[in-house]
Amino acid sequence: MTQTTNQPAAKLRYGGVEAAIWGNSKKDGDGIRYSVTYVRNYKTDDGWKETTSFGEIENLKLGILIPQVAQKIAELKASDRQASQDDDSDQ
Repeated sequence: MTQTTNQPAAKLRYGGVEAAIWGNSKKDGDGIRYSVTYVRNYKTDDGWKETTSFGEIENLKLGILIPQVAQKIAELKASDRQASQDDDSDQ
């Protein structure tokens, strides 16, 4: 089962845009709920920075990245279900 920690369950990137998928235990303790944060990376004289502000080009990149994120969440959920079924069969 996907572990809930302070690290994202997965990260995906397209261009300078990054999606972090976070797994959080549901309040009832039955499974994991996923959420996503998006950032844009950019370079300044001081080094690499990130922001949650997106221009029109980055919005196009988000349009490509979001379906990939949805697919990854589906894969994580399938993995969670399989691990849960394996745990149930071990008991």
